[in-house]
Amino acid sequence: MVGLTLALTAGAVAPLASADGDPGSDVLVFQDLFVGSDAGLSVQQQLQLGGMLKAAARAGFPIRVAIIASPFDLGAVTGLWHEPRTYARFLGLELSLAYKQRLLVVMPNGFGFNWPGHPSQPAYRVLAGIPVRSSAVGLFAATETAVARLASAAAVKLPAASTAASSASPARGSPASPATASPRGQSTDNLVGILVLTFLVLLAVLLVLRRMSAGRIRARVRVLTRRATLLTQRRLAIPSGALLIAAIVVVAVIATRSNAPAVSDAQALGTNPYLDPGTVLSGQAPDFTLSDQFGQQVSLHDFRGKVVILAFNDSECTTMCPLMTTAMLQAKGMLGKAGSRVQLLGVDANPAAISLEDVWSYSELHGMLHSWHFLTGTLPELKQVWRKYAVEAAVEQGQITHTPALFVIDPQGRKAKVYITQMSYTAVPQLGQLLAREASSLLPNHPTVHSNLSYSRVQPTTPSQRAILPRAGGGTVRLGPGKSARLFLFFATWDQETSGLAGQLDALNR
Repeated sequence: MVGLTLALTAGAVAPLASADGDPGSDVLVFQDLFVGSDAGLSVQQQLQLGGMLKAAARAGFPIRVAIIASPFDLGAVTGLWHEPRTYARFLGLELSLAYKQRLLVVMPNGFGFNWPGHPSQPAYRVLAGIPVRSSAVGLFAATETAVARLASAAAVKLPAASTAASSASPARGSPASPATASPRGQSTDNLVGILVLTFLVLLAVLLVLRRMSAGRIRARVRVLTRRATLLTQRRLAIPSGALLIAAIVVVAVIATRSNAPAVSDAQALGTNPYLDPGTVLSGQAPDFTLSDQFGQQVSLHDFRGKVVILAFNDSECTTMCPLMTTAMLQAKGMLGKAGSRVQLLGVDANPAAISLEDVWSYSELHGMLHSWHFLTGTLPELKQVWRKYAVEAAVEQGQITHTPALFVIDPQGRKAKVYITQMSYTAVPQLGQLLAREASSLLPNHPTVHSNLSYSRVQPTTPSQRAILPRAGGGTVRLGPGKSARLFLFFATWDQETSGLAGQLDALNR
């Protein structure tokens, strides 16, 4: 029975994981451990690590682990191979709506760590010096040691993973580890392992059945959850002659002075869940040639001598992408005259909307028509660029999902940093300042950034608080508790292009 279970698990679960666009996020939504199909870890070793992670969770130290042994284990994002820190940020975003705790990535060249709302540098100091080898034994030992040290740094002592498997390295510490102390304990672990494996087999069967009926492998909770922030909305026709009221659009950012000690930029960045401080990259940025919104051929190498801020945008996006492009514009403005040495580029990341009309329409709607080059091309041309920059872009059940990546490229054409953008109106000026400061650091003489915002999370105004805000067209609006019930609706100005919401509200008010 055990042998049959192991065979079914190895034969059914691993192919499903490796065939998907991002295998790690698919598996880690359900489980604590993802082991790439090329890692070579035995089922026994995987069970041992899984048991260690469950013990960590029981001890109040939840952590999930992705072991990536080859580019193939990354699915569609092979460009993040040998970039464990960048992949950790990417994977953390993929899982962010379902999982917000610690995440460890293990690659043959090092570790990546992500914990939303917490700085990563303390973890990297703990992980420094742990050797990682590409063999199964090396990956197993590195993962075991890394989890144990991270837990120890949080004052949590974990039992070492069992050393029963012949390929595992000897356990550190006492001669008799908890996993090998008694046959009874082993029997209990084996029973738990059988139950876990049986569950995985049933899960695999369900996934296979879903694949057969839907004709796809993407049975992913990520697709259901991430759409809240990454999926775009299709344009809806506005009835001709409909009267659109002057929508009051309020983005309230209330800055308050505090008597608390000043927080450094690094500390604030590390604890703001809506800001990615950026991941340092290296190497030449892959070149490409595409057409901009005016139909002109544009190549990345055309802008040598300038800092390039490159975004991958859905041309029909009404959620995250407009926030990203707004931050790009603000970044350039914060540099004053030096902004002329910064070039803004966008690459269309919507496989279903790649015409010149699509990129023109987006640029015009968001005030970017003459402020950047929004590039498109044939679908094969775009797919090649997406692949080079490890950007996932796909149509799933009629909706668009893509990696919200923002690259900064130095004047010599080298990748400097990548930012995975978040969904927050209040963080847009902060992201703009981050980009402006990074651009300034790459330009000669480091021009002044005309902005001094804190990177601390902007505290929201609750319904119990009173606030007076400016109104479009003049006057003010008072928010807060009152004698009569009132409805306050917050939505973006560009929504009037995709929805008849304003007209419907006007009709209800009559």
